[in-house]
Amino acid sequence: MKQKITRIKTGIAAMLLLSAATSKVTGQNILYEENFGNPSYNTLVQDYDGWQDTSVLYLGNGTCDIRSSSASTGYGGASGGGNVMINDTVKWFQVSGINTSSATNITVKLYCGFRKSTAENGEHLLVEFSTDSIVWTSLPMEDTLPTGSGTSGWYRVCFPNLPVHPHLHLRFSNTTNTDLRIDDIRITDGDEIVLETVATPTCTPGGGTYYEPQTVLLECTTHGATIRYTLDGTVPNENSTPYSEPITIDTTCTLKASAEMEGMYNSAILTAHYTLIDTNALVALPFNISQNSESEKVELKTMPGFRSSKLGASYADGAAKFEAKNAGLATLIAHLDSEPESLLFDVKGTKGGNPSSYSGILFVVSESADGTHWSTVATLNENDIHTESYTHQGSFALSQDTRYIRWLLAAANSGNTQLNNIVINKHQASDDSGIDEPGTGPDPDPYPNPAETSFRWNICDYAMEVLLYDMNGNFIKAWTEVNPGDLLDIESIAPGCYLLKAVTQIGRITKKLIIK
Repeated sequence: MKQKITRIKTGIAAMLLLSAATSKVTGQNILYEENFGNPSYNTLVQDYDGWQDTSVLYLGNGTCDIRSSSASTGYGGASGGGNVMINDTVKWFQVSGINTSSATNITVKLYCGFRKSTAENGEHLLVEFSTDSIVWTSLPMEDTLPTGSGTSGWYRVCFPNLPVHPHLHLRFSNTTNTDLRIDDIRITDGDEIVLETVATPTCTPGGGTYYEPQTVLLECTTHGATIRYTLDGTVPNENSTPYSEPITIDTTCTLKASAEMEGMYNSAILTAHYTLIDTNALVALPFNISQNSESEKVELKTMPGFRSSKLGASYADGAAKFEAKNAGLATLIAHLDSEPESLLFDVKGTKGGNPSSYSGILFVVSESADGTHWSTVATLNENDIHTESYTHQGSFALSQDTRYIRWLLAAANSGNTQLNNIVINKHQASDDSGIDEPGTGPDPDPYPNPAETSFRWNICDYAMEVLLYDMNGNFIKAWTEVNPGDLLDIESIAPGCYLLKAVTQIGRITKKLIIK
């Protein structure tokens, strides 16, 4: 009687992991098994340290190796990950010291995973046994393997009639110079019990970067299966936490989950990594504009206080950038929930690798309170945008009323413009430093603003002291006895957004100062 053969497509095979080899089943007398683990690289048999059964001796002729690719998973008892490559007639793989003396059945059977090509029917895989490692007897394959189109891949095959012996030797070799692989060797007392595998659990939402705690739901399509999980990245086992209700994830962690059920092999392992970012500790809010494509536009993801954004007719090409090349259509709009303070971003121009052909560019950045009426924040052209590398733009002051920021390619005779690393700083409320909200006091402002190395105290009153703070309320510098029109030095101050605070005869003054 021919044993039923299960063929597994290699694409499916690569998905399952080592844990699929375990199950809750009882009653199967396994005399010996080896699944070759899950090596991270290809290694010679004699150098491999991942053997499942260390009571036996594993030998090779010096060239037979354990491969980390083309996992033989999918059939019952599959391990995943590692398998033995035998790709010419001088290679062989041997196991010595197998004890089958406890067998009670007349027939002791050898099972293994066998990966074949379209034309291979199994005749070139030579399997032999010996009781003294001198005289070898070949074992016929019980199965008939199909050939022809669509038949390549992994099969579970059987070699019956192994002897009952306390020190048995097995040897696998190749009679041709084609690529043959074996995996998941098992010797059983009678027929191997073929089991189904529990479906791999799924999680909702999936792993990713989040800015608030997530409630994660685990599910398994195998009815009645028990899901066990860990949050520290370790592989779940019978002692791991059983899933009974949605999991609250409020810190960065790696979730691993597997499902088990009596009489079935355990599922493959679900792995999902969650990155939680504490928005309360952040001032700069970077947009992530990666993973977009022409056919599948992905919204920009922002932190709370900065809602998702939308892409216009242009698109990001898969790199972490927004590429604008169609004048009037290439538009990127960010929709904000809270009060902004300043804007920074990187920009680069390109045109077929020829910098001289990048010309006629007009890139306009605007802000709006309602998404309809726009005022210009910055205007860039080919003189402002380098073609060899990204250049940093900003800080640009933003109105606290702004809820929309727009980047528009207004004119483009030639060339593409790439936008990256957008950072919007939130407005910081007053704190213990005594800094007031910007905009209080009289209307006159420091000049120029933005400033580079110095600015004039363009306030119409004497100040005994003018204090400079950063946007986190940290004291930076002080000037004393400042008169209207005095020139104040800021050459040693790093670029960014700052607050000026002074008390004059006309009142308490707080002004925003941009240093570029």
